[in-house]
Amino acid sequence: MLPTMGRRDIYQIAAVDNGQADFASILKTFSKMASGRLKCDLRLLNYYQEVPVGYGATIRAVHGDSVELSVHEHQAVLIKEDQSTLIKSRHFPKELGVHSYAAYINLAKNIVVLDNFAYAQIRAERREAVRVQLNQPIPVTVSGEGMSVDGILSCISCNGAAVRHPEPLPLASGQPAVLTFDLLGIGLSVNGSFVRTEADRTWGNMHIFRLEPDKVADTVIGKFVYLRQVEIIQNLKDRFLVTPGREE
Repeated sequence: MLPTMGRRDIYQIAAVDNGQADFASILKTFSKMASGRLKCDLRLLNYYQEVPVGYGATIRAVHGDSVELSVHEHQAVLIKEDQSTLIKSRHFPKELGVHSYAAYINLAKNIVVLDNFAYAQIRAERREAVRVQLNQPIPVTVSGEGMSVDGILSCISCNGAAVRHPEPLPLASGQPAVLTFDLLGIGLSVNGSFVRTEADRTWGNMHIFRLEPDKVADTVIGKFVYLRQVEIIQNLKDRFLVTPGREE
């Protein structure tokens, strides 16, 4: 089982006025799109093994406090798995997205009904680099002043990494560290700094590092991330192939 991003990594609920007023405002925007008074530019967003999966969606109808949408088949299955999705539109205020929960999903027809809307800052989109989860354990050694700890590399980007290790690390935020590991058969020692530790119910502790790779390491990590993205998307297509007549 791979660790997944927590809510704080993906989005944060943001109030424009208050919960009830924001809910009404979001529904009003959807109603205007459904009636043609606003262009429907909705794009849904879910994350699959750290990789963003986003497709356009069209409004079929607005029913009271919920919205019925036609969505891409991949998005439908991810919404079923997450039981929620993020919604993007230029019609939402202050460059915010909207978080919603799934009330109904029909995988055979690629139809979802969403409700419980709230404005949200989509924090994952602010990342400077694409991050991917690893599909197999990669040992990593974290070295710092007077310390050396072995752990497992959990996810990586060209400017950051997460390391699984059950115990707290004797590092302060911002303290320099070196991460040593192999990628694509190449041994790397990457300079970086400790950011924070996050509790993980599966692994005990997840330790986050900012990376400052040299040219060689940057090239290797970039290639690895690209290949892993391709693998993840292919896995998504293979796993979530929807057969005609299937209904859930």
